[in-house]
Amino acid sequence: MLALSTKVLYMLQKKPFLSAIPVLTIAMAMTSVAYGSTLAKTVSAASPTAVTASATSVTAATASVTPSGVPTVVQSTCMACHGLQGVAADGGMFPNLAAQWKPYILRELDHFKAHTRADPQSSIMWGMVAPLTAAQMQQVAEYFSSQKPAAGHVYDPKLVAEGKKLYFGGLPKEHMPACMACHGTTLAGLPPYFPMLAGQKRTYVINQLTYFKSGQRVATHKDIMQYIATRLNQKQITALAAYIRSR
Repeated sequence: MLALSTKVLYMLQKKPFLSAIPVLTIAMAMTSVAYGSTLAKTVSAASPTAVTASATSVTAATASVTPSGVPTVVQSTCMACHGLQGVAADGGMFPNLAAQWKPYILRELDHFKAHTRADPQSSIMWGMVAPLTAAQMQQVAEYFSSQKPAAGHVYDPKLVAEGKKLYFGGLPKEHMPACMACHGTTLAGLPPYFPMLAGQKRTYVINQLTYFKSGQRVATHKDIMQYIATRLNQKQITALAAYIRSR
C-alpha cells in the first residue's frame, strides 16, 4: 500500500492540478489502510460497543472524575499544557484540543504511546501517555472533544487573506491541492484521519508544517503532509497558519 501511495504521489507531479485532489484523496485512504492494525485499534477504542478488554478490566479509579465532572487524568496530567477546557496557553508547543474529533485524539494518543508519531517535541507526549490506561485515553478524548472550540482571532487581515487563498486554491503550478480537500471547507477536518484545524494556534501550525517540510515529523500520513509542506515556502506557511487561527 505504501508503494501505491508513493506511485500516486508521483502521478500528482505529472498530471494536471485539477486531477490532483481526487487522486491524492485516494492515496490518503490507501496509506491509511497500510496501518490497519493501528487504525483498527483506534476505531475499536472509539466505538462505545467495542470497548477493549484492557479498558473494561481497569478499576474505576483509573477513569475517575473530579467533583466538577472533569476527568481526574485531565486535571492531573493534561491541563498543564492543553488547558482545562482544551484551549492551550499562548505559544507554539501545545495545540488546542477543544472540540477536536474524538477518534482523531484517540488515534494520536495511540501513536504517541507506540512512538509512531514523532517530532522535536514528541518526547513530552511519549512520557505523558505512557502510563495511561485505555479507559483514561477514552476519557481524555471524550472530554476534550465535547468542549467548546477555541474562538478564531485575526491578527493580520492581509496575511489571513493570503492564507485563505492557499487553503482553498492550493498551488496549481506546484501540483499542490487545496487544504480543504482533506480538512474541509469549514476547517472541520475528517475523522479519524484528518483533524479539525479551525482556531488552532498560529505558532503550533507553523511548527508542525515546518517539521513536515524538514522531515522531522513522523506520522501515519507523513508522506502526504511532507508532499504538501515541501511545496510551501515559509511565508506561505505563515499565511496558512494565520488563516487557520482566524477561523
